[in-house]
Amino acid sequence: MADSREPRRRSGSQETAKQVLEAAASEFVERGYSEAVISNIARRAGVTTGAIYPRWPHKSDLMAAAIDHLLEQLLPAQRVRDMGIAELPTPDIMAAWGANLLRADSAQDVLVQVFGSARNNAVVQQRLQRFLDEQADPLGRRVEASKEEGFCDPELDTVALTMLFQALGIGIHLILSAGLADRHVPSEQHWIALLHTLIGPTQPPAQQHQ
Repeated sequence: MADSREPRRRSGSQETAKQVLEAAASEFVERGYSEAVISNIARRAGVTTGAIYPRWPHKSDLMAAAIDHLLEQLLPAQRVRDMGIAELPTPDIMAAWGANLLRADSAQDVLVQVFGSARNNAVVQQRLQRFLDEQADPLGRRVEASKEEGFCDPELDTVALTMLFQALGIGIHLILSAGLADRHVPSEQHWIALLHTLIGPTQPPAQQHQ
């Protein structure tokens, strides 16, 4: 009997931990690191504070874990899977990624809070720095793959392109979330055409597939 119950207890514990992390993440996004309240997090998760402290003895422990939980969802591999484009050719992935930058994206909203909190909080800053490094590595590999496939100009520096992609992905969302007027937002067609001109070979993706 003990053996059959053990997996169920572990599963329940993991599910509770996930609920707490998601509740803490929501609290962080809405209130910020300093103003987050453990009792609010417990209420959101449907647990008591006593269920939180054994795993996260201090508020800083829980908030750091919540930020990690949020940022993991924004790593390139996870984002590509979430968008359902992981199996597409590189040009199609790049086009879908570029178009997605111009759309409202609640998953990216966390970056506004993270960047704001990182200015005054060493814990958040550390998490953000680690996220940016973890984001850059697979982006760099994607750039190298794009060069090998003939989609990206091989003469362009991989590190420079990787930083460009990071800056676009983060910066455009910050600009749009601040309320940029629609007249200043390009159409998807024009935006993707510009990206291709900046990083691609002489022929557009549609002609390369022919």
